Amino acid sequence: MISYHEATKLIESLSINIRETLMPTKNCIGFYLSRDLFSPMDSPSFNQSAMDGYAIKFSKSKNYTVVGESKAGLAKKYNIKQGEALRVFTGAYISEDIDCVVMQEKVSLSNRTIKLNENPKKNQNIRFKGEQIKKGDLILKKGSKINLGSIGYIMSLGISDIYVSKKPSISIIVTGDELVSNGKQIELGQIYESNSVMIKNCLIKEGINNIKIFKTKDNLELISKRIKKEITKSDIIILSGGISVGDYDFVRNALKQNKIKQIFYKVKQKPGKPIWFGKKNSQFAIALPGNPGSTLTCLFLYLLPLIKKIQGANSIHLNKVRLMINQDYSNHTEKQIFLKGKVSNEKVHVLSNQSSAKLSSFSICDTLICIPENSNKILKNQKVDCILLPN
Repeated sequence: MISYHEATKLIESLSINIRETLMPTKNCIGFYLSRDLFSPMDSPSFNQSAMDGYAIKFSKSKNYTVVGESKAGLAKKYNIKQGEALRVFTGAYISEDIDCVVMQEKVSLSNRTIKLNENPKKNQNIRFKGEQIKKGDLILKKGSKINLGSIGYIMSLGISDIYVSKKPSISIIVTGDELVSNGKQIELGQIYESNSVMIKNCLIKEGINNIKIFKTKDNLELISKRIKKEITKSDIIILSGGISVGDYDFVRNALKQNKIKQIFYKVKQKPGKPIWFGKKNSQFAIALPGNPGSTLTCLFLYLLPLIKKIQGANSIHLNKVRLMINQDYSNHTEKQIFLKGKVSNEKVHVLSNQSSAKLSSFSICDTLICIPENSNKILKNQKVDCILLPN
């Protein structure tokens, strides 16, 4: 058994052969760059007005004669002289000899003459060529995630296709004789299966759509056959349930039968202790505990970082902050405890129903509160590490 920090280090240190593909930039939201991306042009590619107003050659004069107009999309070159002004609009081309744009609200206009109502500053309200980025400069590093801002930025530089990491293919194998699909009538002793739905929707939020779900009974032969089939077809197989030490927990033996090399098994944490992680060739297997609270905890702590690691992400873990806890808490065990919490007014509140079998607290929580092993007593208002959960 290893610690939480040791387990995360093992995932961080994985050697991954990143698979890339060239895709239209407009379709790359949520993907990770597989190469450094450089600008093919200056941006802006010409000097442009940052305001609706009047372009002038900077001087101490207050009065100027308007001699022309320049609007966005129509680059007409003017050679204005001292004492002359050019009516300009936001985004309009202005020549390099113009060094000041005065906002239209700061002038008085009479016929074709403007009077400045305040003293302007040289170079004000001008977006200079290459001000945002110059040709050949780095736009984004390899491993950067393409978000709304970056996709717009890249498109504005005329880059229609980019190299990104391929999304992994996933097989989810759910085990358990007691599990019944939603919509069916349950008998005494049965429960509705929810883990596969949580896992699948987490993957979809990560932009992964190549997902297959299989359900199998608590039978060593059946589980082993399914693993054998899927480990050759998917980049990651995720198993739910059957990984503890009960008489009907066959997953670990099934993984061993398929010669999947164990990287770690069991982590000193609560909830989620009986988690298994391994690799065969370039494929990975991760077996999550069956209790839904444990499943979701391990999903956030290990599965999401693994998925990001496979895609070459620069940062694979969820963001962590330090917040004041709303109550005293003691942990005299050698396990790291992850409590469901809710952030409010710069404090984190410990929620009720912390059992690994319950999801009611997870349905409203937005953070996992990290209580270190052997931490004795943590006092109310003491700062603790909190892992911020995705919406």
